Amino acid sequence: MEKINVNIAALEGKIEKLMALQTECSGIEVTANTLQGSGMSIQVIHAIDDEYAQLKETMLTLLSNSIAFFQNVKSSLVEADDNAANQLN
Repeated sequence: MEKINVNIAALEGKIEKLMALQTECSGIEVTANTLQGSGMSIQVIHAIDDEYAQLKETMLTLLSNSIAFFQNVKSSLVEADDNAANQLN
């Protein structure tokens, strides 16, 4: 049987970094410009504002899903290790 070498402390550290990045990202304010007009330049500026807002939401979703995934991986590894240790006793 192969042994899986995982540094749980390092994994926890990376999860904490992802959580800090999520907090930092959620603190970034993305607001649309209040420029008025009917020219193409104004339309493009508003479209870019919308894209940045969507990008922020997508990044927050990615971070949230990554954090949940790695927390589940950590829990599974710790549980598997505990189960293996109990079988030895």
